[in-house]
Amino acid sequence: MGKDMDVLIMARRFTIITLFAAIFAFSFSAAVNRNAGGGAQSHFGANYTCTDRFSPTCTALN
Repeated sequence: MGKDMDVLIMARRFTIITLFAAIFAFSFSAAVNRNAGGGAQSHFGANYTCTDRFSPTCTALN
């Protein structure tokens, strides 16, 4: 019976650690998403459609 209890304890610990990791991931993604609004173009390698093609901040190849 001791081996069965060890497996249950390990499963419980793994579940608790996984729940804490999920809570951290959700809160971290919410914080990153909230602070990512607007600002400079930060997606490297992405094509952007610029409203003013001759602007020095326009990096798209149109």
